[in-house]
Amino acid sequence: MTDYNSEPLNRQKTNRGLMQNLPNPDDYAWEFEKRGSVGIWYMGGWEGFADEDLEAASNHYRERGNRDDIEATIAVFGDKTNLARDTQEYMGEEWSANGRYTGVDRIGFVSEGITAMAVKSQLDVPGATVEDFDDLDSAVAWAQE
Repeated sequence: MTDYNSEPLNRQKTNRGLMQNLPNPDDYAWEFEKRGSVGIWYMGGWEGFADEDLEAASNHYRERGNRDDIEATIAVFGDKTNLARDTQEYMGEEWSANGRYTGVDRIGFVSEGITAMAVKSQLDVPGATVEDFDDLDSAVAWAQE
């Protein structure tokens, strides 16, 4: 697990030239899209294991979400995603640290089943509102409020 400072970072978001260092979604079982100021990570091809796909998505989320054109983030889980307890704990720790690092105001999770609710329950990101949704349109509307 990557060790990011567990304290919230009170700093300005930046437009650092890190795009060339970001994991390329084309190389993994997830995709990235931006709608306005909302970054969306589609985890549809990811089945729920703490593996290199999850680590790459986490690194992409951390660095791309930190840029000043992203104010809210959404992770969309596919119907094949089944999170084991250890993966939920990993995501809780890793994605909480990532959420604090990015400084976003809203963090949303979308799934048809309980996956989004399970991930949300593991997150601790002071200063950010965290919600779970059954559909992407509702999540994007909320994120853009």
